[in-house]
Amino acid sequence: MNLHYLTTSRNNPQFYTFRQNFVKGKKPELDDIQWEEIQNLGWLDFWHGEGHQLLEEKWHTLYPTFQEEIDIATSEEKANWQELWEEHSTTVSGQFWHIFSCAFENYQLRFLHSLESDDDEDDERIEDVGQTFDKLELENIETEIEEEINQLADDFTSDVDEEHQLKLMGLPTAFGTQRQHKARQETLQHIDSETSAIIMPHENKFLHLTKKNKWLKAKELKKKIRDITNIPQFMQDENPLRKYWYKRFSLFSRFDQGIRLDRESWFSVTPERIAKQTATRLACDLIVDAFCGCGGNAIQFAFTCQRVIAIDIDAQKLAMAKHNAKIYKVDHKIEFIHADFLQFAKSTRLKPNMVFLSPPWGGPEYLKHANFDIEQNLLPVGATELMNCARQLSSNVGFFLPRNSMMKQVIALSGAAGQQCEVEHNFLDTRMVAITAYYGKDLIKGDRNDEDDDDDEDDDDDEEDKESS
Repeated sequence: MNLHYLTTSRNNPQFYTFRQNFVKGKKPELDDIQWEEIQNLGWLDFWHGEGHQLLEEKWHTLYPTFQEEIDIATSEEKANWQELWEEHSTTVSGQFWHIFSCAFENYQLRFLHSLESDDDEDDERIEDVGQTFDKLELENIETEIEEEINQLADDFTSDVDEEHQLKLMGLPTAFGTQRQHKARQETLQHIDSETSAIIMPHENKFLHLTKKNKWLKAKELKKKIRDITNIPQFMQDENPLRKYWYKRFSLFSRFDQGIRLDRESWFSVTPERIAKQTATRLACDLIVDAFCGCGGNAIQFAFTCQRVIAIDIDAQKLAMAKHNAKIYKVDHKIEFIHADFLQFAKSTRLKPNMVFLSPPWGGPEYLKHANFDIEQNLLPVGATELMNCARQLSSNVGFFLPRNSMMKQVIALSGAAGQQCEVEHNFLDTRMVAITAYYGKDLIKGDRNDEDDDDDEDDDDDEEDKESS
């Protein structure tokens, strides 16, 4: 199976997540995993949730004055717009399907690799696009950014096999194909001069505005990403760390409004898209963020929870978190506590609904591990001790871990034999960046097949009771 990577957007990468449920003491039956079904369900879940918004955003980028024009359009113009929208929908969904399928292929490889035993002879790392950044010089990074900008500008000008995309998605091929587009163009050429004067000038104007708007936006984006006016001094001294500056807007969408980060926070903060997903899963009345750092997760928790307790042992990071929370206007919902979480958990009487753990991974060096040992390499203590402390507060725990974590150890944190955990593999574009594990009856819905089996057994019991009566 081959790995495929596409050019990624550093400022706003697309987020995908793939989920698996595990039971402690039960070995995953890899041969029974229905990969095609998981992929299809994952795609439907993603596209139903975000597809319409993505289509709208790209549509209004291409046609910025569409709303004004459609209000005064004739019936023929509206029909023309409708055909254009169908072609747009087919093209954009096909592009995202390609990125999604590449991410899913990477997910399969990493998932299987994470289940390998400790004593496997083949300890070769699975390379991905992000790990090569550490070896790049500044010139290589700038060249890559140049290519990314050009890709963004040419996003809708490349030739796309629409019919093939429709077949991949299981959609009918009777609309949106190149043949229909060609037929449409030939039809427009034979429209009488009066009607043509109404439709064609508008189309030409929109094509002109689209091209101009596209390149202006690309130029503005290029200038924004490459702006190093306020780059921290340590990044100027250490070229390999500049990669974090170029993806700053994926860490905080409001970065240019005054976000503050220290050196360690640059490579330890949770990307905003992942933090939002985690906050949605852990939505509750009261949550404890045990290692809040500069506040990436705590800020998103404040949008989904009534109250957030943000704890960190570093007073400077805590001050930055409070400042960053003010930028997002959620500081009034967060209580910042300067403390050691291990001691806090043992001494407090607080009983939150959820606890979130995102302990330090030891810096970028964690990538050197083929399989990251979460009992030996997490700071300040191993995963089991952290979970024991978290469970003194709540049985519902979310755990943010490196993407190369050993899955057997992640499952082992479930507790007693038979207990479940759910693991999310988090991707930004086609690159897996981390995993998030969830523990507790309020977070794990259980296996649907087991529930169905239980229902069937109940039905059988009912029938037996009826017969005996």
